[in-house]
Amino acid sequence: MLYHRGWKRAVEVAGASLRSSVLTRPADDSDGYVVNLDSQVVELLHETKHLQHMNLDVDDTALALCQQQAHITSIRDSCVYACQSFLKCGNYQ
Repeated sequence: MLYHRGWKRAVEVAGASLRSSVLTRPADDSDGYVVNLDSQVVELLHETKHLQHMNLDVDDTALALCQQQAHITSIRDSCVYACQSFLKCGNYQ
């Protein structure tokens, strides 16, 4: 139960990370962009499914994210593809 309470507090943090920029420049100033999907979001989606299976109370924010999982994954995959295509064309200068 202690883990469950801590998990509920972490839901808001993970949800807030979805409001950050999707594409970012690498911190090391190298060429190109990085698709910025916080690993906490992916972890939250995975854990939510397991908590529901155990019939534990799941935060509404986590449920809403789970309902949007296909959309979130699609956006991430599209951004990764766009970045790869952009770099292949050599148009990053």
